[in-house]
Amino acid sequence: MNTTKVIKEIVSMQSKAFIVIGVLLLLNLCLYLYSAVYQLPRIERLQSNWFEKRKAMTDGTALDISAEYRKGEEDLKAWRARILPKKKFPGFIGNLFDLAEDNSLAIKGISYKSTELKNESLAAYTIDFSVSGKYAAVKSFISDIQRLHEMITIDNVSLSSGKNTEDSVALKMQMTVYLRTGEQ
Repeated sequence: MNTTKVIKEIVSMQSKAFIVIGVLLLLNLCLYLYSAVYQLPRIERLQSNWFEKRKAMTDGTALDISAEYRKGEEDLKAWRARILPKKKFPGFIGNLFDLAEDNSLAIKGISYKSTELKNESLAAYTIDFSVSGKYAAVKSFISDIQRLHEMITIDNVSLSSGKNTEDSVALKMQMTVYLRTGEQ
């Protein structure tokens, strides 16, 4: 038997299988060409752009050690300026009352507890108080407290309302103010 005749018979009997194999080979060739001609050069170009941008960012912003130290010293000085001396604590409490009055609120009760911070010349005063009034006024009061220059943290806020139909709410707030105990 002739070899070409045998191959022709096999192809005619399994024509669908050979068509599938041919399509898969063609698809494989197309994907290889797409990857080699388009994707790999694009990936290399994007990587080199990324490395260039990264190098440019680190080259331009690197500070020398003395400049970093000076910046750190300035930041610490600004931070220390925000800490009130302990003797100004009554004025801070008066400022809280003024903020409440400016927002048409009245402070109903206020209490505080002092804690000395070890290894620091600082005292942390935890202040608890409550106010009541219209909801918008309470929101404005909280916003005013957040804008205070002094070094404070708002630790806890709770709102309650007596009736669903009223616009009046009661605010209970706990905050901490940091004060200098010694001259720095």
